[in-house]
Amino acid sequence: MFLALYDLAKKASVRDNAVLPTLLVSTCFGCAAYVAVMALSGRFASAAELTREVVALSAVKCAIVGTSWVFTFRALKTLPISIATPIRASAPALVFVVALFLYGERPSPLQAAGMATVFAGYFAFSWAGRHEGIDFFRDRAVWCAVAGAFFAALSAIWDKYLFQVRGLPVDAVQLVFQIGLVVFYAAALAAEGFVAKGGSSFEWRWSIPFVGILLAAADWLYFNGLACPDASVSAASLLRRFSVVITFVLGARIFHETNLARKVVALAAIVAGVALICLG
Repeated sequence: MFLALYDLAKKASVRDNAVLPTLLVSTCFGCAAYVAVMALSGRFASAAELTREVVALSAVKCAIVGTSWVFTFRALKTLPISIATPIRASAPALVFVVALFLYGERPSPLQAAGMATVFAGYFAFSWAGRHEGIDFFRDRAVWCAVAGAFFAALSAIWDKYLFQVRGLPVDAVQLVFQIGLVVFYAAALAAEGFVAKGGSSFEWRWSIPFVGILLAAADWLYFNGLACPDASVSAASLLRRFSVVITFVLGARIFHETNLARKVVALAAIVAGVALICLG
């Protein structure tokens, strides 16, 4: 639920707006909200007891997630939410692909069918996109969305390593993660300003604070769930991505998007494919 509301706030914030300033400001609000909640609940002192291991491994997560969101926000700036969000919802399928290469896993027949169904969903979105003037395989924004989903898959693999293999404390990891993202986006914004000599203009919107706050809440719930010893990262990633159904329905209505019948077919294929991968 938090992720679905976050997706809507994200689209409202970044549409026709500068990407990196939006990311930086929203993340500052998310970081401030997280620190405030930790302080009010009396958990800040324990969260702030950081080791070199926590800082170093959490910093890697910051880099992965930061890269993912830069790509995703650039895609969402121009693509309809009914196309951009379902592409990101295919991240669990990419988690499977990454695990295939990292751990030498081999797909079962059901998982192979799931992968084929996901890619069929991509082709269905290509078909739907042509009716809106979007060349699915040549459009730069589409490839940004795919790159964002790929790095989201890497992030999920890394989360499993942090919480199940290394057993790091959730509150400490998220504290470093929230602060690290602020530093990451500030550095990226400074670099973009240096290269572009000014860059795109930034417009304040009241949806921007909610982007960071809603994501911080969603991450805290997800991290605590994944920290359970028996939690499956594939299942957890799948459950997170089912927020796309809520985002698709509400987003299409709020942003008055069209061509929905074709997109529903593509979305159904991706969701079914991801489910087959997890069931396999």
